Amino acid sequence: MTESMRDVARLIKSYDRELRKALMTSRSGLFRNDKGELFIQSNVPMGQSYPDEVIGIFADPSDLDFYYKIYLSEEE
Repeated sequence: MTESMRDVARLIKSYDRELRKALMTSRSGLFRNDKGELFIQSNVPMGQSYPDEVIGIFADPSDLDFYYKIYLSEEE
């Protein structure tokens, strides 16, 4: 099933608290492993491939806020 960017943004927002906490110290993101489990990973390096599916990677909380503004603007 293909998810829309709005669906992906909603999924990311469901992990907002944990993601913001990780973003306070480093570039972080939401990932999905091969078992389908979602998790937050911090200290995410730039420009590399990742063993898990990338849902979204953000530089800092303002980057996350901008992402929400683009894809969830009609809901807020």
